[in-house]
Amino acid sequence: MQNYIRSQTRLAFVQFIFQNEFLHIDSFESIDDFQKHFYDTNIAVIDENKEIKLKFNKNFLNRLFSSLKKNIDKKNIIDDLNGFIDINRRFEKWDNILKSIIFAIIAELLITEKNKVKIVFNDYLNISKSLVSQKETKLINAIIQKYIDKNEIIKK
Repeated sequence: MQNYIRSQTRLAFVQFIFQNEFLHIDSFESIDDFQKHFYDTNIAVIDENKEIKLKFNKNFLNRLFSSLKKNIDKKNIIDDLNGFIDINRRFEKWDNILKSIIFAIIAELLITEKNKVKIVFNDYLNISKSLVSQKETKLINAIIQKYIDKNEIIKK
């Protein structure tokens, strides 16, 4: 699969999680409706004042969704993340987009081979640069590094 399509699929995955966070849906239901409504739709690229068609690999998105549904216990992750945060704002109070990016990263890293972790992580950091500030991207980087170290989530 091309790197561009893989990145677009990760962006779609973040969007799917964001939609659930924004609508306060605690359980991750089927991704089929999301795929029907968002595949090949126009999305705005704010920094470049243009729109692009969102295309993603549906099979890869289904794998990411499956990992999210099977492997992510939001309460346990939130408890872990709150232990890493040195600022006065608990994870539950963060913007939905930040939470979505972090959940997406963790869900994919749980199914990523050890030799590809840096590639996956860097792709999500690049995606985050187009969605949040540089300061928030650095925060995501620091928090995920601590989460990886504590939980040893990287497959051998």
